[in-house]
This record gives sequence, C-alpha cells and structure tokens, in this order.
Amino acid sequence: MSSPSQPIGVIAKLLDLSERRVQQLSREGVIPKATRGQYDLIGSVRGYVRYLREQAARAQAGAPDYAAERARLIRARADLAEMEAEEKRGAVIAAEDVEAAWIAVLALLRTRLLALPDRLAAQLQGAETPAAVRDVLRGAVREALEELAETDVRLERDNDDPDPAGDEGLAEDGAPGTEGTDPAAGADDQ
Repeated sequence: MSSPSQPIGVIAKLLDLSERRVQQLSREGVIPKATRGQYDLIGSVRGYVRYLREQAARAQAGAPDYAAERARLIRARADLAEMEAEEKRGAVIAAEDVEAAWIAVLALLRTRLLALPDRLAAQLQGAETPAAVRDVLRGAVREALEELAETDVRLERDNDDPDPAGDEGLAEDGAPGTEGTDPAAGADDQ
C-alpha cells in the first residue's frame, strides 16, 4: 500500500524540522523521497523515528551518565580540598619532599660510611687481634649510625639552601674542622 506523497513543507512541519534539514536527512537516506519535491508521508515519519532512536541509543551507550559524572567531579573536588587542608595542617607531605629527604639522608649515610677507612686507619693499624679490629669497626659504624639517627633533615621547597642535608660546615664524616678532605678518593669508592 502506497502512502500519500506530501510536499517538503508539510513533512518539515510534521517532523518539526526545517525544510533544509528534511533535505539533508533525505540525502542521508533517513527520509525516503517519493517524487520531485514530494516525500512519502509514512516512510518519512518511520525513517525519522528510527533515526531518533538510533541517535538516542548511540548517545546513551557512548556518553556517561551526567549525574554520575557530576557526583564524581564533586567527590574529586572534595578529596582535593581535604588533601590541601591536611597538607596545611602538616599531616601529609608531598612525595617530592619525601624523596628529596631520603636522597639527603642516603647521601649523608654514604659520605659518613666512606669516611670510616680514613678515620680508622691509624687505630686499626695498632690493633693486635681480629677481635680488636672488629670492635673498633663496630664502634665506628654504631657512632656513624647514631649520628645519622640524630640528624634532623628538614627540606623546604622555597628554601634556597644549597645544602639540603643541613650538614654545612661539617666534614664528610660529620666531624667539624676537617673540610677539604675527600674520604671517597680512595680505591673503595663505589
């Protein structure tokens, strides 16, 4: 059964579209064109309804739920505000600051340990037994570790202090007054 053909103006009013949009949809194959300037009424309605359903399905499948996305945004903003508040309270530390502090501590540890051979050479030369050598070495290592345990490493991002470990004016083994010696210059340097 053939449906009546209608002019483009009637189809446009029926579908609440402009005549230009009806022509575009006809070129896309959504609305069937019957004859010159005339359009199949039932075919046009069916084609346009099918087109709208497909558009709605694509939008629903591809686009996230607005309410869920808004809730996610609100949660993210709240989390960010909470982190900023904790940072101001001093409850959290930036990962970069922690990394810089660890680098400073490990550099200080390396320096102090590499200084041990130069510091202990004279004492160990006079040791008569392996047990005496071991005791001197253990004592020196414990002393270096205790000094490190008492070291307070504070890093401030805006601080222009070129010495992040805070041991400026100390020798590499932590003892004052031996600046300029390089305990790492020996063959043990790694």
